Amino acid sequence: MARLIVDSVDSGIWNMSVDEALLASAASDSFPTTLRFYQWDKATLSLGYFQQLGDRAQHPASGPCCLVRRTTGGGAILHHHELTYSLTTSVKNRLSRAAEDFYFLVHEALVATLAKRNIHCQLHEPGGSPSGSSQPFLCFERRSPGDILLGQTKIAGSAQRRHKGCLLQHGSLLLATSSYAPELTGLETLAGAQMMPNDLVADWTFAIEKSLGTRFESGQLTNEEIGGAKSFVRAKFGLEKWTARR
Repeated sequence: MARLIVDSVDSGIWNMSVDEALLASAASDSFPTTLRFYQWDKATLSLGYFQQLGDRAQHPASGPCCLVRRTTGGGAILHHHELTYSLTTSVKNRLSRAAEDFYFLVHEALVATLAKRNIHCQLHEPGGSPSGSSQPFLCFERRSPGDILLGQTKIAGSAQRRHKGCLLQHGSLLLATSSYAPELTGLETLAGAQMMPNDLVADWTFAIEKSLGTRFESGQLTNEEIGGAKSFVRAKFGLEKWTARR
């Protein structure tokens, strides 16, 4: 069963805990595939799993923001005027493709969605990107194969985590520029048009359905998933030692 969850805004700690609970749910075969869209109740900086907490000092503008550490890699993301999605799936079920293909599948679906609005983006081609410590602090200043570019500006990127034969992929579409990351230009400025998140969710979901050859049924978190998310708040994402682990 493929499920679509469109959540209201919530804290970074809760958002990351829900994504982790959905990954556990996929591993248990309760819901092998879930596509979730959500936003953040406050401007929040999410650190990539491998980033050092001290590196936050590299970006003073986001200093006043809430902070959470993801379980996925990559650079820090300023979640403010943006739309976040997550896709959790068993890589063994009938919808599965090679895990690395999901990055391109979801991004190509977004490119097609934006093209219908006469916003013509492209995927970043491999080669020439710096690695390791030479990478910029912010995700949207990095370039990885498959990132979505409008002109030369990155407007969307994703990261993955694998667990017990399942995949969590989540990512961000930058809608507008935030005062907490003024160096990043949002899609609305680049395209000269306001983007309504609900409309994007509907069209993006439809494009992903076509790519996967399935249909998502609207749903909600189960009581077990809510309980799991609360456990992850207590044991991981809500703990200072998790945030400061590196």
